[in-house]
Amino acid sequence: MKAFGLWIALLFLSQPFTLEAQSESERYELGLMALKEGKYTDAKKVFYQLRSQYPQNSQYWYLSGMSKIQLKDYSSALVDLNKAISINPELQDAYLFRHLANKETRNFQFALADIGKYIEYEPNDTAARWSRYQLAMYMKEYEEAVQDGSWLINNKLGGDSLLESQITLLEESGNYRNAIDLLSQIIKRDADNPNWYRKRAFLYFAAANHQRSLNDIERFLITDPKNISALKLRFDNHFYLRNLPTCEKYVVELIDLEPKNGTFHGDYGHVLLQKGDWERAEKSFEKAIKLKSDALGYIYLGRGIARFNKGDKVNACSDWERALILGEMVARNYLIKYCNR
Repeated sequence: MKAFGLWIALLFLSQPFTLEAQSESERYELGLMALKEGKYTDAKKVFYQLRSQYPQNSQYWYLSGMSKIQLKDYSSALVDLNKAISINPELQDAYLFRHLANKETRNFQFALADIGKYIEYEPNDTAARWSRYQLAMYMKEYEEAVQDGSWLINNKLGGDSLLESQITLLEESGNYRNAIDLLSQIIKRDADNPNWYRKRAFLYFAAANHQRSLNDIERFLITDPKNISALKLRFDNHFYLRNLPTCEKYVVELIDLEPKNGTFHGDYGHVLLQKGDWERAEKSFEKAIKLKSDALGYIYLGRGIARFNKGDKVNACSDWERALILGEMVARNYLIKYCNR
């Protein structure tokens, strides 16, 4: 990978440093040598004089800005680099260094635009791709991040951490299909890694492909049979597939593993609702509420259904009101239909 410092070093030729240079070309070579040797203050003085004397020479403004970046004078560097690009919009390296100055002065949107412009000239520059990827990730600009992540992955860079990050990006942007396709490609190359099956199982579930999700999570559970999140996903898939006897078996196993997990008691309550076992369903929902289950609105909705079917309309309507307050919008339908509210 090219480091940013190499971008500077590759621009210069070795010439003896002399303080007696008088001509324009001699001063130019003097400035280049000062940059190469890390004498950035000297370089800054040389290119300041040159850009002042030859204000239409974009290279002098560019090198003056580069010197200031090395001195961490980013705001002043921006002025010089803006001028260089205004004189010569095709000065590709100026976009690279202006993106650094913009990033350091927290002008992130401009930094992203500049590194994008540079990549148009140098699409195979690995360091630039990494820089745009990291910047896009920070800014939550998923389109650029996904584009550069794909490029880095295709060039076999970044390892598993980048693959996981890319899959997460695709998932967060709702692009489950591409995330699943990427994982499927990975699994072809690394079929013995159970974690890829676990990840794909969750993606299949998010995409409502419950049978394939179930196939993958069963594959994962062979290697980690007590993994709680995987066992919960197995139950959820069976629930959506309406495999009720299997659901009851698996949710009881989850409760045995974590008896104080309110979410599992709530899940059991909803299985019992499907079976029409109102008495036991109500008791399961009460345990879920006591143990502070996730998605309490859904729990109150379920307990209301159980109570209503037991003939307790008053408390059922009270539960549906709580469910609605907690964001369970389906409860509104029950309140209108059964409670005249």
